[in-house]
Amino acid sequence: MESYLNSILSHLTKWLTAYTIAVVGIETIANYFYYKKQFVKENIKNGFMLLFAVATQGIIKTYILANLFLVVYEYRLFNVGFNWYTWVAGFFLYTFIDYFTHVIYHKCRLFWCFHIVHHSAIHMNATTGFRGSIFDVFSLNIFYFLFPILGIHPVVYFIIYTIHKFWGVLIHVNEKWINKIGVFEYILTSPSNHHLHHASNIQYLDKNYGEFVPWYDMAFGTYVQEGEKPIYGTQTINSELGFWEAQLYEFKNLKADLKKAKNFKEKLNYLFNVPGWSPNGLHETAAYQQKLILQHSKK
Repeated sequence: MESYLNSILSHLTKWLTAYTIAVVGIETIANYFYYKKQFVKENIKNGFMLLFAVATQGIIKTYILANLFLVVYEYRLFNVGFNWYTWVAGFFLYTFIDYFTHVIYHKCRLFWCFHIVHHSAIHMNATTGFRGSIFDVFSLNIFYFLFPILGIHPVVYFIIYTIHKFWGVLIHVNEKWINKIGVFEYILTSPSNHHLHHASNIQYLDKNYGEFVPWYDMAFGTYVQEGEKPIYGTQTINSELGFWEAQLYEFKNLKADLKKAKNFKEKLNYLFNVPGWSPNGLHETAAYQQKLILQHSKK
C-alpha cells in the first residue's frame, strides 16, 4: 500500500507542476492583454520569490520534513494503517492546522513579519500564491508533526498537502477570470472567498483564513462573503514594493519598535502580541484604529 501511495504522490507532484505552469501561463497572457502591463512587475517579483521558495522551502523544508516525519512515525502513538478513516482524519487534521496556523500568522507580530510578504501584493493573480517570505523555512510546520505522532503515515500527509497546493494556485487567480463558484462556496474556499482575505477593507480584515475549506471560518466567526469590492494590500501597504522591500518591510518596523521598548516585557509584547500592539494599550496600525472607531460607533 505504501509503495502504491508513493506512486500516486509522484504522479500528483508531476501533475501539480504541469497544472501550475499552465494556469500561471494562461492567466499571465490573459492578464497582459486585458490589463496591459499592470501585473508585469508584480509577476516578475512573485516569480523571484518562487525561485527562492523552491530553494529554501521546496528543497530544504520538504526533504527535511519528509525524513523527520518518517523518524517520528516510528514512535507513533497509534497504528491506524491506511483505512478510509485515516484519510478522513488526515483531511480534517490538515485543514484545521492550516486554519489554526494561518490565524497565528496574523495574530503574532513575529510571524506576521513573514506572512505580510504574501499580503503585500496589491493585485490578485495566480503568481500571488507563490509570494512569500524567503526566510520562512520552518515556521509553524512543527504542528504537522501531529500526523506521524498520531499514526497517520507521512505519505498520506504529503498527498493531502499536494492536493491542497493544487487548490491554492486556483484561489489566487484574478477575479476577472474566476471568482465565485456557486453553491460550492460553502464547501470549498473559492477565489472570491480568499480574495477577501487579501483585502484591506475594514469588513474583510482577519476574515476567511481557510485556504481549502471555509468550515472553520464559519465555526469560529471569521467567515465573510463578498459585498464591497476588495482593495488588495494591507492597511499600511497600498502600492507595489520592491523585492527586498517586501521581504524586510515588517522586520524593519519591528526593529524600530524593539528599539523604543522601555523594558523586556514590552519587547516580548512587540514580538508576540498582535500586530500594532503598543504599551499604552492602543493599537497603532490604521487597521486597529479603524476597528476601534467602528466598534465605538456601534455603541
